Amino acid sequence: MSKYTQYRVFVTVVEAGSISKAALKLHYSAPAVSKQIVALENSLKAQLFSRSHKKIQVTESGKKFYQRCKSVLAAIESAEDELLSEQDAVTGELSITMSKSLCRSNIFDLIKGFSDEYSNIRFNISFSDEIENLHESNIDFAFRLGQLQDNNNVIAIPLLDTQLVACATPEYVKQHGLPNSFNNLGTGSLMLSSSLNMSEELRRFLKKEDVLVNEHPPHVSDDIEAVYHSVRSGLSIGFMLDISVSREIENGEFLSLLQERKLPKKRLYLLYKKTEWKSQKQQVFKEYIKSHMKQALARK
Repeated sequence: MSKYTQYRVFVTVVEAGSISKAALKLHYSAPAVSKQIVALENSLKAQLFSRSHKKIQVTESGKKFYQRCKSVLAAIESAEDELLSEQDAVTGELSITMSKSLCRSNIFDLIKGFSDEYSNIRFNISFSDEIENLHESNIDFAFRLGQLQDNNNVIAIPLLDTQLVACATPEYVKQHGLPNSFNNLGTGSLMLSSSLNMSEELRRFLKKEDVLVNEHPPHVSDDIEAVYHSVRSGLSIGFMLDISVSREIENGEFLSLLQERKLPKKRLYLLYKKTEWKSQKQQVFKEYIKSHMKQALARK
């Protein structure tokens, strides 16, 4: 048994006044208690009890050691209580990573709502399109889009299906007219993510639509924010997720074009580490996102 167990047995024997009574309190056998006391005395090279056939008495060394042991056990118990309290409290930091294409989505509305309910939580949010190792990077949650590879270390919860939409401003349409197809935009143009940032689903769609062999090559950017601002400025048509431009479409700032062309859909997932132990803040955040994301979708 551990030193901690030996200290606990020693303190219990002192307080109970006998081996047999201590054994009853600890749910050990009397010989097992005696064995632990002997092992502790041997390791300390000191006699803690004087024994007779009638009773056991604490020596002077034992009395001094008892006070120290009592303090050590109390400190351990206090530390355990503090840790359990922290685990049960919705407080501290949650680290989150998400794809850059989600930076304008209603995920931030959900984070804001969670923060309103649990004001002691602080968020550490990063953007990346790489699938990080959540364990190595010490990340609590990741929001990711599209097909995910099986991973024994991560659990992926499907949240909702999103769809790319082709957006333009009313001013753009007034200047260039409504396009007939993606490879016939008239005097207008497209803004596309660069090939390194473009999803395979969108690449296949554009190939099917003959966009990539168009005689009028599209604008290209390596950042989804540039796509957004090119649309807002009236420079071009751009592809963005419906959950990222729902407000703009709803209030008429953006128009959704060529909806009949069935742009690719993507599934949004919440990823978290597969582990036996989860803090209360992690449990509460996971359940909040699951329930409120469905509500947000229902309101669309």
